[in-house]
Amino acid sequence: MAKAQRHPETRDVQPRVLLAFGGGLLVFLALAAIGMKLVFNTTPSWLPKFENASPEAPDLQSAPRQDLVNFRAEEDRQLKMLGWVDRNAGTARIPIDDAMWAVVSSGLPDWSQTGAAVSRPDDCALLAAAIPRTPQAQECQKQGGGAGR
Repeated sequence: MAKAQRHPETRDVQPRVLLAFGGGLLVFLALAAIGMKLVFNTTPSWLPKFENASPEAPDLQSAPRQDLVNFRAEEDRQLKMLGWVDRNAGTARIPIDDAMWAVVSSGLPDWSQTGAAVSRPDDCALLAAAIPRTPQAQECQKQGGGAGR
């Protein structure tokens, strides 16, 4: 029996083809990136355009912690203050401790009774537009003759 001669492969991949493919891929990616930049303008249009001047620094808080402390102190002061919010509408502000004590001692008001009285004809329309499925809106519409529907 004669032995079959074996001839091993000399090359699996040709280096020129591999280098040409890699170079072509890099050129394609570069051209695709340039094309995308040209097609889709990615420069922000909301930034101000300064031609010969430098932009001014934005107004930043110099002491943000102290500003927050002052803000919360002002809120606390208003929560403990008695005064008018809108005198013409009859809306007043009472200290929060007094308001909580009033709720504890008297309970919450019965809102079903307050929706029954209609002070102006357009109140039903406003109530029905804002919260149409509440009993107050339905009662208001019954008393007002179905206004606002």
